[in-house]
Amino acid sequence: MNESEISFEVKSGMKNIIGRDLIIDDNIAIFELVKNSYDAHAKNVIITFEDDKIVISDNGKGMSEYDLVNKWFAVAYSAKHDGTEDDDVRKDSHLNNLKSKRFYAGAKGIGRFSCDRLGGDLILTTSKLNETEISQVNVDWHKFEINAKENFQNIKIPFQTLNSYKLNFPNNSQHGTILEITKLSTIWDANKIRNLKFSLEKLINPFSKNEEFSIQIICKKYEKNDIGLNERQKINGQVNNSILDILDLKTTQLDLVIDNNLITTKLIDRGTLIYHIEEPNIYFSLITDLRINLYFLNRSAKIHFGKLMDIEPVNYGNVFLFKNGFRVQPYGNTNDDSWGLDNRKQQGYNRFLGTRDLFGRVDIITENFNEFKEVSSRDGGLVETFGYNKLMEAFWEKSLKRLERYVVGVLWGEAFLRKKYFKTENEGQQLRAKLDKDKDSEDYSTAVSNLGSKLDFVNLIKSLSDDDNIKIIDYDKKLVDFVNEQLDVVQPKFLKDLEKIAEKTNDSSLLSQVKITEENFKKLELEKETAEKRALEEEKRRIEAENRAKEAEKRRLEAEQKAQDEERKRKEAELATERKEKERLQAELNKIKAEQKAKEEEERRKLAEITADNRKQQVDRFRSSESIEYKDLRDSNHIIGVYSDDISKKIQLFKRKLDKTQNLKKEEIISFLQGISLANEKISTITRFTTKSNFLEASLSLKEDIVSYIKNYLLNIYGLLHKDIQIDIMDNEIEFIRDFQPIELCVAIDNILSNSRRKDAKKIIFEFEKLNENLFLSIKDIGKSLDSNIDSKLIFEEGITSTKGAGLGLNHVKRIMEKDLNAEIEYNPNYKEGFELKILFKK
Repeated sequence: MNESEISFEVKSGMKNIIGRDLIIDDNIAIFELVKNSYDAHAKNVIITFEDDKIVISDNGKGMSEYDLVNKWFAVAYSAKHDGTEDDDVRKDSHLNNLKSKRFYAGAKGIGRFSCDRLGGDLILTTSKLNETEISQVNVDWHKFEINAKENFQNIKIPFQTLNSYKLNFPNNSQHGTILEITKLSTIWDANKIRNLKFSLEKLINPFSKNEEFSIQIICKKYEKNDIGLNERQKINGQVNNSILDILDLKTTQLDLVIDNNLITTKLIDRGTLIYHIEEPNIYFSLITDLRINLYFLNRSAKIHFGKLMDIEPVNYGNVFLFKNGFRVQPYGNTNDDSWGLDNRKQQGYNRFLGTRDLFGRVDIITENFNEFKEVSSRDGGLVETFGYNKLMEAFWEKSLKRLERYVVGVLWGEAFLRKKYFKTENEGQQLRAKLDKDKDSEDYSTAVSNLGSKLDFVNLIKSLSDDDNIKIIDYDKKLVDFVNEQLDVVQPKFLKDLEKIAEKTNDSSLLSQVKITEENFKKLELEKETAEKRALEEEKRRIEAENRAKEAEKRRLEAEQKAQDEERKRKEAELATERKEKERLQAELNKIKAEQKAKEEEERRKLAEITADNRKQQVDRFRSSESIEYKDLRDSNHIIGVYSDDISKKIQLFKRKLDKTQNLKKEEIISFLQGISLANEKISTITRFTTKSNFLEASLSLKEDIVSYIKNYLLNIYGLLHKDIQIDIMDNEIEFIRDFQPIELCVAIDNILSNSRRKDAKKIIFEFEKLNENLFLSIKDIGKSLDSNIDSKLIFEEGITSTKGAGLGLNHVKRIMEKDLNAEIEYNPNYKEGFELKILFKK
């Protein structure tokens, strides 16, 4: 068996992987190169834009030929990481002094490949501190793309040494580095350069007042465009730390400092210290130098931010992360939620703060590159290590939630009702509503004058004092001063919280206030108890007075009722006497009418005998021409006589009513007319039957197929008499056998058809359907629809008409359907081609 060893080979394609494919943003590419200048202890960096050319020059420590070969061109090697980066400059007092104040911004050995992202060619010119020789290399990145199989290290890069060069290092320094990038990948117009400038403002911790590192942008092409613009909008010039002006805004802020084994936290509200606490550093093994500054921007602060920065805070950014003085992307970017603030805010309205509410920075100084390292793409934040998780914990638990507790609780009153500070919800709601003014205020006077806010602050301080690891150094005494407050609406338990705070902080002044507050509270409780007792007695007296008044009113009403009863009995007696007199007169009238009737009957009998022969001849003629049987005609005449007699009785009844009462109501008159009209319509309908046989076999009651009956009536009787309207029947072969009164059914159909003919309808459709055990009939005509002036809900009311009729037809139809035929009828307002009625015959 043969054994040997093999090794990796790095091909030329590696250039793209760690270059343009890894760093995909132009601004981040420039950030990486500026950070290299910073790590080289440069005090000045100048970024110059020319046509198809970017020049980045610094006055850092520079590089020798040895440094270029063994460091700059050593892929993925970082002398910063192994601690040898500055071995050769420790003897220089100036640079050594700078190094004591700086930590490395990069430590992966790939940031230099940002040049590949920016352009195709690179000329690197550098001169090392304390050396006169100038080294220069010319890199054509395209060579690495010609042959993917070529070994990375086999591609040669031209190198030369110079005595002088056409370009100078910043401030005429004798050492530094110049990067000339040509064949640019993108076009750098005014907006792109200006956005780079805005981003560079935040690259080096803008919260720091360190002036030992400056960045300048030069683009002569846009010098004229800069005239008249404010400094921040100008392209040319120094990249200023404009955010320092914002730190003077009067708003609510939390400042946290971790210094070795101690965590110090101060909460300040618009210039006033709210509390100052200290606690042991539980993150000591990983984090020993951390600054967190969080600012809550209320409405007033946001307006002032916009005026100072000429940009809304939401478009500037939110909470930025800095590591060793340089910004870590994308934390704090507009629309970025790497901190998880907005995702959490969605879980509770008015309970959490989001990116639109906050501004600030998290600034960690560390040499622990393994626990706090950026992902290689440079815009993906920190790698999620154990150290990263502890940093997030410090941000959330020690900073954000404490600021949030004060803002949401004390300034917004979120807990007024939830924690039941007050005896009634109404009191808590009123005090909470008053806090709305605080959003536009430049001081915290609204909160300090609000009883609910002060109670919540007591609860906040108590929760801090309950933690044995927290030492309360100071707190705002105004927010715990209750001496002059009206405490009768407050739950008494808060006094114990005050006393506990005073004892924990050894605050004798607060203890004195607590005693005074307790005395005031007891006094208020006593006054309230006395007032309530007095109110109860007054209420008792008021109720007794009301009861006496009710008894008097009851007696008065009983007396009135007794008088009314006696008056009613007297009138009833008078009416009884009057009624007996009318009955006597009516009996006499009936006697006269009976005699008159007997006389008339005798005359009719004689007349009948005279015309008997003519009647017989008439009947014979009908029998021969229309096949009607004599008994049908006889039954028909009998029914007509019944309805005629009904009309006579109604007329006589109407006359007696009229004799009795001269001023009859309209409703009574219409009621008489309806009865007469309905009987007359039945007679009219019966006369149609005298031309056909078999329709009067059961004239008063019949058990038959209603569908077939209606169809025969329409085709064989009504259709023959009225040829001016087309009648279509859709029976769908339905059979519906049931007891019904044919005369009433035909009267109803006649009225419906008459209504359509008066509207000049040319066609009417009868359609039958079976609904469960019932029969559904749709009758619709093709013609004019219902007059828009008529309420469709009233068409079955008496007197309602749109055809110049008496307004009784549809009223008769509805009465017949419901009273005689056990059916329901309704108007369909959705039918627009004419007029439709829907009838449901029940089994």
